[in-house]
Amino acid sequence: MTQSQEVEFSVLGCKVKYRPEQNDSHIAKSVIDLVVAEIQQLKISRPQLRDTDVAVLVALKIATEKLQLEDEYKGNILKLEGTLEQALESLSTQAI
Repeated sequence: MTQSQEVEFSVLGCKVKYRPEQNDSHIAKSVIDLVVAEIQQLKISRPQLRDTDVAVLVALKIATEKLQLEDEYKGNILKLEGTLEQALESLSTQAI
């Protein structure tokens, strides 16, 4: 696995260096774009916030969204498993 060239981003004045693997450079760019967009949106709506406050609030927002998606995913998997079990039971009773 060869590595790509190092990419440098600036987030709230902090330089972030990233050396993506061959197939994930688009993910790094998407992550940075998401964080920068969230920062800009928060700074527009609450310009009085310090950069450290903005960073913490953006991290909390993204973490909340991540956990909500994980919960939704787990719920969907459990529903799918239940539906599959019902379908298998239905098939086994029809076969008898």
